[in-house]
Amino acid sequence: MIAQSARRFSRIRALAAMGALAAVVAACGSSPSTDQAGTPAEGDPFKVGIVALDATQITALNERTAAQKKMKSIGWETTEINSDGDPAKAISAMQNLVQSGVNAIIVQTYTPDQLSAGLAAAKAADIPVFSTAGGLAGGGEAGAVELVAAANVNDEVIAAIKDKPKVELLQLRYTPGAPCRSRAEDLDAKLEGLSNVNVTRQEVKIPGGEQSAQEATSAWLQAHPDDGQTTFMIWPCFSEAAIGAVSAEKQAGRGPYPLYTWDISKPAIQAIQDGYATGVLWIQVDKAGEQIVEMIKEWRDAGGSWQPKDVTAPSVLLTKDNIEQTLQENPDLLS
Repeated sequence: MIAQSARRFSRIRALAAMGALAAVVAACGSSPSTDQAGTPAEGDPFKVGIVALDATQITALNERTAAQKKMKSIGWETTEINSDGDPAKAISAMQNLVQSGVNAIIVQTYTPDQLSAGLAAAKAADIPVFSTAGGLAGGGEAGAVELVAAANVNDEVIAAIKDKPKVELLQLRYTPGAPCRSRAEDLDAKLEGLSNVNVTRQEVKIPGGEQSAQEATSAWLQAHPDDGQTTFMIWPCFSEAAIGAVSAEKQAGRGPYPLYTWDISKPAIQAIQDGYATGVLWIQVDKAGEQIVEMIKEWRDAGGSWQPKDVTAPSVLLTKDNIEQTLQENPDLLS
């Protein structure tokens, strides 16, 4: 009996020692496994955190889908956090991704000044931040893909209204988003001195861009009856807002009025074909998604010699004159 008790005690001491050793090993491996900033330890995958603008906004969704597909093809892992169009949630997402030990972060749409606390957290951890649709790289960001393309559309708008005797222009804006804000600022600058244009500015919401744009357009149409003398123009800063505006026109039995916007989608294509959209800038966000991945690869290869970099996503203005040819050449636009 005494011998058996001694043997049991010896086994217990051995198991305790093994447990203590395992605890020490686990503690030593609890910090992010990187040899240097942004570089995973040998055998570990490169991990990229993505701060999504919103789960439903089509342009942002298509862009990050393309980026994730590209990253998966080269063996990288991704973690996505939805910010619901809220800069405060975007900052929180960045801080959470830093804590999780990602090797790089991609943020959609927000400008550096909106993300100061998140950028500070990433900088403290030596994690590079790359931006898409947030304007030029700034605030310590490592690089950016620019999707604003304001002049491509706004110059067409000004050309269409500058010589008209009386114009009612509805701006459907989304100020928290960098592309929309920059597009609106560019248009406002170009409208200065045009005394023939009366501008109504309305904010739309994300999520819910289409619905809030429909409500704003309905109110605008009701407040401005068509007298047969006035030129009406609708300027939504992204395509979901444009589709909401078209719905309001149809519901009110008005229009179609000239409408220019950004970001292609199946409903936007239909609006061009039906004559409800005059021009829609197709920003090739699938290419933008690939561009941001290529930039991160370049950053990894450059090491300490990297300098912040900006690139512009390719774009084409689609109108009734080129939509059918474009669809023949790019059938995936309808998928």
